[in-house]
Amino acid sequence: MTIAITGVTGKLGGKVAKLISKNGLSARHLARNPQKAANYDNAEVVRAAFENSPEAIKALKGIDTLLMVSASESPDRLQQHFDFIDAAASAGVKHIIYTSFYNANAEATFTLARDHAKTENYIKEKGFVYTFLRDNFYLDFFLDLCLENGEIRGPAGNGKVSAVVRQDVSEVAAAILASPYKWENQTLNMTGPEDLSMTDIVQFVGKQRGQNIPYINETLEEAYQSRKAWPAEQWEYDAWVSTYTAIQKGEQAGVSSDIERVLGRPATSLQELMNPKNDLR
Repeated sequence: MTIAITGVTGKLGGKVAKLISKNGLSARHLARNPQKAANYDNAEVVRAAFENSPEAIKALKGIDTLLMVSASESPDRLQQHFDFIDAAASAGVKHIIYTSFYNANAEATFTLARDHAKTENYIKEKGFVYTFLRDNFYLDFFLDLCLENGEIRGPAGNGKVSAVVRQDVSEVAAAILASPYKWENQTLNMTGPEDLSMTDIVQFVGKQRGQNIPYINETLEEAYQSRKAWPAEQWEYDAWVSTYTAIQKGEQAGVSSDIERVLGRPATSLQELMNPKNDLR
């Protein structure tokens, strides 16, 4: 079995690359900028972008199982996904493990989840064996908001999210790469062990840090206005704001046992993420 990983210079792909190398798995690491990729004795770093090009096809030749970490957010991300999936088909890849999004569907409130649903469908249409890892929002993200901004603000109301720790997702991906046949044609929901509201998160983090961290429940108009502090395109503002409206509508709630099913341990909690003894961040 030969495996390849995309996104090895990013946070999730980089963690997976490190884990499988540590576990003794040889792999081909695909990177747009190979010079930015970490070097491991049992890994081959190859230049490849998310495109259907001779270079991408060559990079995927001989690969049985591909971990396709979703491309960076951009207006043409969906087309990049389609092009790379076409390249994988041309190269003879058999199994794609794709990092998707929790409750991905064409009508999702979180705007970027819609592209994930279309990518899943395209992988199926092209006839690949698949494993979809549907990540919820990262708990690391909400913790960073508390610690770096001193607040969370957004139109989430009292909605809850079963946010997942990024390290858990990387460990699941590494475990599946080690035995991909066990997880063929399955969709796994990557969630934390509990549903949390924004108020739950700020109160817990504030108590642990001994400080007052507020949750500011913005209106939709206030949310768009406050984010204008960062120059961005409209699709980015829509994605940022719909992070919270998706939570408000209940689309990001619901706890899955899939992480425990793969790893044999429960998903990491917010309390465990904040424990300095854990090397999770």
